[in-house]
Amino acid sequence: MLKKVVASTVGAGLILFGAQAFAGEWKFNPRACPDLVEDRYDRIEDRRDRRVDYGRRDRREDRHDRRENRRDEAITVCPIHAFYYEPDRRELRRAAHHGHGYGRGRYAARPPLAYDRRIGMPYRYVKSRKIYIRG
Repeated sequence: MLKKVVASTVGAGLILFGAQAFAGEWKFNPRACPDLVEDRYDRIEDRRDRRVDYGRRDRREDRHDRRENRRDEAITVCPIHAFYYEPDRRELRRAAHHGHGYGRGRYAARPPLAYDRRIGMPYRYVKSRKIYIRG
């Protein structure tokens, strides 16, 4: 009885932990997402604008710009090509004899996504930030 329990535990451990050892991973390129690039340029412009003038109208305009930027940063929409798959070295070796790499053709790899019904778009979490993906 004890041998069966130990054997099943070891087998389950090998299956659960061994499957992830040879898998590649999905990575995110923030420079390929125009929404994130725009947010970055807006923050740079806000810092530059804050240093220039200190009048009452300018402070009001700065507050308005910061509010608009926060609202714009709340939802981030990126194209699908901002995600790329980095295969494991064993996967590359297996795919080398097929004559094609990853991410080409009709059977290109796509990241695992979840669907937000409220907005009606697929998304993926990247560093605890929800990134919506435009197909």
